[in-house]
Amino acid sequence: MPGLDRGLVEHKLPMIPGKKLVKQSPRRFAPEVIKKIKEEIERLLKAKFIRTSRYAEWISNVVPVIKKNGKLKVCIDFRDLNAATPKDEYPMPIAETMIDAVASNEIMSLLDGYSGYNQIYIAVNDVSKTAFRCPGALGVYEWVMMPFGLKNAGATYQKTMNLIFHDLIGKFVQVYIDDIIVGSKQKEDHLGHLRLSFERMRKHGLKMNPLKCAFGVTTGEFLGFVIH
Repeated sequence: MPGLDRGLVEHKLPMIPGKKLVKQSPRRFAPEVIKKIKEEIERLLKAKFIRTSRYAEWISNVVPVIKKNGKLKVCIDFRDLNAATPKDEYPMPIAETMIDAVASNEIMSLLDGYSGYNQIYIAVNDVSKTAFRCPGALGVYEWVMMPFGLKNAGATYQKTMNLIFHDLIGKFVQVYIDDIIVGSKQKEDHLGHLRLSFERMRKHGLKMNPLKCAFGVTTGEFLGFVIH
């Protein structure tokens, strides 16, 4: 899945001066967990979210999380890398203000980004910092696309959404990281608002997950709040 144009956004990993490189010690996993890790690594490679590490400056450990459906999600222990990364002070939207803004809508559509963070490239010179070790002979990989768990990833995503929807936000679009509401005060305006929103997404190559979207609804959940 191709990412957003690098000219629009890249996730950078500046370092706090004086911080030492950290290569975490290997961890042990049960054979059945290793099998699931391998399957997930193959999926990530096929999607071109990761690649075999070329030269690892930092090495973090993989943290497998088994979901309720039995599938495995590969998380990375980025604590050491995050501790060496200065905070991005980019201002985030205030959730309560956004909820108030959509309260008067007669109809709305709730959209969710497809593999949201993974649509943004890591800056070329910073890719090696994201290296992570897999158990056994699976090897060491690095992230080409921005993964969940990196410090400032949310700020980078929000900044990107603001750039893409800048003139629509506050009119009929509200965006909090990868959650988007297209709301209309009158039903007859909604298709037009959706069309403008999708044209903007298509222009920049931003993808949504249709399984997590709800179109033309009068109530729904946004940022943990029930809105109607």
